[in-house]
Amino acid sequence: MKATLLKTLIGVLVSGLLLAACNVSMSSTEEPKPGQVATVMWATVSTRLTQIAVGTLIAEATQIAMYTSTPTVTETPTITVTPTDTSTPTSTFTFSPSATFTPLFSSTPVTPTPTKTKTPIPTPCNQAEFVTDVTMPDNSTVYAGQSFYKTWRIKNTGSCDWTTAYSLIFQSGDSFSAPASVAFTNTVKPGETVDLTVDMISPSTTGSFTSNWMISGPNSSTFGVGTAPGTALSVKIKVTSIPPNHDPYTIYDFVANYCSGQWRTNASFITCPTTGYDYKNGTITRTFSPILENGVLDDEGTLITIPAIGGDGFIQGQFPQFLIHSGDQFKAALLCTANKPKCSVTFELLYKINGTETVTSLGTWDKVPDNTLTQVSIDLSALDGQNVIFFLKVTSKSDSTDDFAQWMAVRITHP
Repeated sequence: MKATLLKTLIGVLVSGLLLAACNVSMSSTEEPKPGQVATVMWATVSTRLTQIAVGTLIAEATQIAMYTSTPTVTETPTITVTPTDTSTPTSTFTFSPSATFTPLFSSTPVTPTPTKTKTPIPTPCNQAEFVTDVTMPDNSTVYAGQSFYKTWRIKNTGSCDWTTAYSLIFQSGDSFSAPASVAFTNTVKPGETVDLTVDMISPSTTGSFTSNWMISGPNSSTFGVGTAPGTALSVKIKVTSIPPNHDPYTIYDFVANYCSGQWRTNASFITCPTTGYDYKNGTITRTFSPILENGVLDDEGTLITIPAIGGDGFIQGQFPQFLIHSGDQFKAALLCTANKPKCSVTFELLYKINGTETVTSLGTWDKVPDNTLTQVSIDLSALDGQNVIFFLKVTSKSDSTDDFAQWMAVRITHP
């Protein structure tokens, strides 16, 4: 029985091989067509499949014969190859049962690349972040020759403390009559914010102007805001002409011409305008938005005069000569400012005739904070036809603490 089964299987194998050989072994002198080549390739693959299938059957039958006395073969697979093209190709293919097939695709194991651990970048010692413009945002409009202050709020994003050894320094652009550097007043630790303020004065000409500032640390290190070394802190303003006096009969405006005067204190002469509000050496500057003693904001042009420190502290401005006509009047409103409870000063108007040395007082007015304005109106008709030099003077009654004296709408008018 075993022999009969083996003979049957061998017969099937031989028949399959002869059938494949008949289909594969062809020759011709004609040029092959794409369909013919495909037919030959399919025949080769089919032959190989026949080999695999028959080999598997033989192996299974052998094992059945060895362990089963009466094996039963239930199904004999039949492989039918039907070519789609009967043309004879020009190439001759000889099937070899011992041929070795190479797979069209092979996979090569990929060795995983180990993930590199990134080394953290250390935080620089000096680094800052811009938070906001507390005052004077970019393109703020100010009047020519106007005093103002710029405040930036920044955050310490570095790893070092900003001590009082640090300062804000002018870098480029227009300095706006500000000091070259402004020292920090307290220590700012990493993660903390600080407001940096610089007192400035706008140029006397109109146009757009920019001032750039950096932070200076120990060992001459300089940095700005953003990723170190950072960019400069800047103030950008648009300067416009000063507004006209509210009094349409004004013939001489002391506020508009304030730097035409020569200013001095009990200590020395001072420049006009002064940088910031200096209660030690005296101050002369102006504003077109004065703050009254009751905190109300006004819109009159105003001179700000702060006496120098000392028991006899004063500040005085001497103006160029002015020809007086009958009916001319000197007018002003005198006041301190809000939140200056210790302000205590004496305002005085003086004059002298050009070419003489005699200085005469036209009146004095004491002022302390009481939420009122002291109105001044003096008829100058007695000086008709004279070239008169006027002096505006403020004297401290005791010391200059809080002596923020304002001459509001100070002028010569002819109603």
